[in-house]
This record gives sequence, C-alpha cells and structure tokens, in this order.
Amino acid sequence: MRDELNTRATLLLRLRNRSDQESWAEFVEIYTPLLYAYCQKREINTTETADIVQEVFRSISMAIQGFDYDPTKGRFKAWLFTVLRNAISAHFRKASRAPMTSTKTQLIERLEAEPDGEETHNWDRDYQVRLLHWALDKIKPEFSEQAWTIFTETALKERAPEEVANDLGMKKNAVTVTKYRVMQRLRRKLESIDAERWEQDLIASS
Repeated sequence: MRDELNTRATLLLRLRNRSDQESWAEFVEIYTPLLYAYCQKREINTTETADIVQEVFRSISMAIQGFDYDPTKGRFKAWLFTVLRNAISAHFRKASRAPMTSTKTQLIERLEAEPDGEETHNWDRDYQVRLLHWALDKIKPEFSEQAWTIFTETALKERAPEEVANDLGMKKNAVTVTKYRVMQRLRRKLESIDAERWEQDLIASS
C-alpha cells in the first residue's frame, strides 16, 4: 500500500525534488480546498482566489527549494497561514491601480495586522477538519458499505455501539471491532500526512 508512513512522512522533503510530480499533486490536493475556503469566507471572487492560491503554491515551492521554511521556528500550519495572508494582501495591493473598495481596504488592513485569537483558532480548526476529510475520502473505498456505516454512526455521529448493532442486526462486539479497525486505518492515514512528522524529517535532514 503506497500510503504507508515511509512514503508520506517525508512529503515536504520529496517536494524538493522538482521531478516528483506525484508528491506535489498530493500536496495540492490536500491543501487547495483549505486555501479556497479561507478566501471565499472573505468574499474574494473565484478568479482572484485562483490567482491567490496559485501564488501560495508558488511561494511554497520556492521556500521548500530554498530552505526558507524553517520548522524549528514554528509549525507548518502557522507558516502556511502566514503565506496565505501575505499572498492575499500582495494580490490586492498589486491590483490597486483602480481605487479599492472600503471592504478590500479593510481586508488588507486586517491581513497585515497580527491575526487575533479567534481567526487563528478558526484556521487551526479548518486545517484539521480539511486533513480529516481528505483522509476519510481516501480510506472509504477500502471498507465495505456496512463497515463504513458502522464507523459513521459510532465514530462520527457518536451513537452507542449497542444502538447501531440493534439497527444492523449485529452483535455489539462485531460493531466495536469494526469501528476500531476503521479508526486505526484513519489514524495511520492522518499520521501519514501530519505536518509535524514532515517537520521532524526536515529538522533531521538539516
């Protein structure tokens, strides 16, 4: 199975290899929805969002190649947040030949100030949710419909195993074992894309 830890734990390291298109495609797949969602929540239109996201990935590529991202100075999650906010601000400042609306002016001012606790909290939450959704989408095809129903009902909807077992005509122990099996697979998947592991690898390679 290609997504075991030894193939993905060093994703940021592998991105330094410009010929490794598969690793870059995976990175883009994981983070694009997160970046789009941040822009759209700030009422940035689709065309501008696409340009901003492209600039974010260009900046990341350059930083990784040039060792500008230093994991000893902070987590990747926070660094990505800064890169995104800077890209939005720079985009609108470059496009400011015409007078900007008061809304965009206020947006730039907020982006160029330190993010408050609520915004940082929301970013951290959205970051974790995106990784979770990506991992769920990837592992779902590995399980039967019944196994996925058990996992959804017990782990995501937090229903008691006894209730789910009664609904499906199964024994409670079988439901519990199935939930555990899917949870273990999800945990391994999340670990394989955990930026903290990438950061540890980057530090070790320095």
